[in-house]
Amino acid sequence: MSFLRSGAIYSVANVASAAVPFLLLPFLTRLLTPDQYGQVVGFSLLVTLCMTVAGLNAHAAIGVLWFREVPEQVPSITATALAIAVSSTLLVAALVMLGVYFFPHLLPNITPSWAGAAALTAGSGVILQCRLVLLQSMSKPMSNAILQISSSVLNVSLSLVGVIMLGLGSSGRNGGVALAAFLMACVAIILFVRSHELQWSPTKKQIKTLMGFGLPLILHSFAGVLIGTADRWTVGLKLGSFELGIYGAGAQLGMVMAILADAFVKAYGPWLYSRLKEASDADKLCAVGAIYVAAPVLFCVASGVGLGLHLISGSLLGVKYQAAATVLPWFMLGGALNGIYMCTSVLFFFSGRTGVLASISMSAALCGAAGTWLLVTQYGIKGAASGYALTQGLLALITTVVAIKVFDLPWGRPRHALEAWFRTIRRPSMQQGAS
Repeated sequence: MSFLRSGAIYSVANVASAAVPFLLLPFLTRLLTPDQYGQVVGFSLLVTLCMTVAGLNAHAAIGVLWFREVPEQVPSITATALAIAVSSTLLVAALVMLGVYFFPHLLPNITPSWAGAAALTAGSGVILQCRLVLLQSMSKPMSNAILQISSSVLNVSLSLVGVIMLGLGSSGRNGGVALAAFLMACVAIILFVRSHELQWSPTKKQIKTLMGFGLPLILHSFAGVLIGTADRWTVGLKLGSFELGIYGAGAQLGMVMAILADAFVKAYGPWLYSRLKEASDADKLCAVGAIYVAAPVLFCVASGVGLGLHLISGSLLGVKYQAAATVLPWFMLGGALNGIYMCTSVLFFFSGRTGVLASISMSAALCGAAGTWLLVTQYGIKGAASGYALTQGLLALITTVVAIKVFDLPWGRPRHALEAWFRTIRRPSMQQGAS
């Protein structure tokens, strides 16, 4: 019940966080010229790119080390991780500003100052994620949800002030995004301090552990960016802006499954970490059983969500975007496959084998991008959507095969694993009945 309740809270928070910025889109397309909106998109893409390096994935390390280290060491590790995040962000900001200054043709709509702001925005987002991940690891989904939704509301509010009240155009939107990220990073640090979860006593071992965890994830994060944007880049380059608009509308609806899968894993990850930490035979069986159960559950959810979205797509998208509904099945499939990948990738994060995960992600990203290019050439936007599902399928398949070979878990005992998992589900219900 606790697992289901956490999943429901994360689902609501994810949907709310995704919906609030989406509601801003009609205002921006009416208040900004296409050139100005292009600057907004360019800034957003640069923030996404900078996030692969700025912060050195400190949030991912904190989420795992909270389970692996003794509780007394966590405040010191957290403080060291935040220091690394701030230092790497400042370095990335300086490098990005210099790059744009000397090579302005690479980002024609972004000035050096806005390039630096994009890097600082990315680093601020990592600091906020550190707080969110720690709350997730501590099984505090409500606190996580409140902080996540507050960030989205502040982002939209400041953007509206900048665009509408101050009339700053694209600078108002970009400035609202940057200022909201910086303020929420400050809030995250204040919450750390008030909760006595920071202790400045860095050691060489901590720095080495955090750097060893975060640096290999740069390649993994870059692969994630490529996986998430290759289909859209290909549609824009090969089919033009009109087809990209149709495809983008379908992709926006398809994000519903990705949001639900992410919420599922946020609740599932800490539970699996706790099982792996105990490392008894029963806990190992239970962990494997959970992974086996996750796949059919995700596919069933994807089927139901896809059918519901297809039935209401006409009223949501309007007459001009009816063709977008044709790509929905592929996005549902891709979302379910991405959920399977995220379930299995938890094993790599827990063991600290992020270098292996980075290699898997990059291999799947490159193969998927090449396949998407060929599919778009042959089948248009349907090919792009199937390319997205293909990429997610490769990612899930390779990750699962490597996990079976690398991790000493009872993969070959599916019946016993499922029985162990069902016993853990039934036990709380039996205890409640007895009380």
